[in-house]
Amino acid sequence: MFPYLRRFCKMKNGVPIYAIDFEGSKGAGVVEFGAVGIFEGEIFFSETSICAPRAKIDFRSEKLTGISNAEASKHPPFESFAETFISMRQNGLFAAHNFSAEDSMLRSHIPSPGRVKNFLDSSETLSWAPWLDSIAFAKFLDGALQSLKLSSAASALGITAELDARAAALCPAGRAKWHCALYDALACALIIKKALEKIEDFGELKKIAAGDAQQYFGIA
Repeated sequence: MFPYLRRFCKMKNGVPIYAIDFEGSKGAGVVEFGAVGIFEGEIFFSETSICAPRAKIDFRSEKLTGISNAEASKHPPFESFAETFISMRQNGLFAAHNFSAEDSMLRSHIPSPGRVKNFLDSSETLSWAPWLDSIAFAKFLDGALQSLKLSSAASALGITAELDARAAALCPAGRAKWHCALYDALACALIIKKALEKIEDFGELKKIAAGDAQQYFGIA
């Protein structure tokens, strides 16, 4: 899917990182996804779509996300984007803010990406893991953060101006706000991007991963 990546592969962040966010629920499944790619410390890719729900979107979710059943039913189901997600995972690592929700929702639709590289070591896996978590990167940037909520961390780390500028260019009309999948994925990506400016090399990134492996990164 991304044949040009090898041409630009250097030492720092030579493995793409894809920040993922899903809007939805256990019953309805994914009703919107956002994905933002980071490579060599820069954002190079984004994709988003509303998706047809597996069951009726409940009132609370509709109010939170602004996605109605009528609107969502106009779009293809999340499974139609399976090849996009498999291709991203074949090329790099996934990340999310408090990744467990995204991992669980993704596996409920697409249980496995097939055999892919771990990327944090030399092994292979049939799992979407290991995930990177922007919570760990936020803590790396500021260990004294008062709140690790995505919106609070973005504000405390000083990335909201860049977030809003990028969202204005990348997000669909009316979706450049919190609880919209691409906007939230952009916030996650920008936290990681800011951390990468301070991380010396991929080895240091792996140390951050190892430091909070079980809680934050989905690896033992």
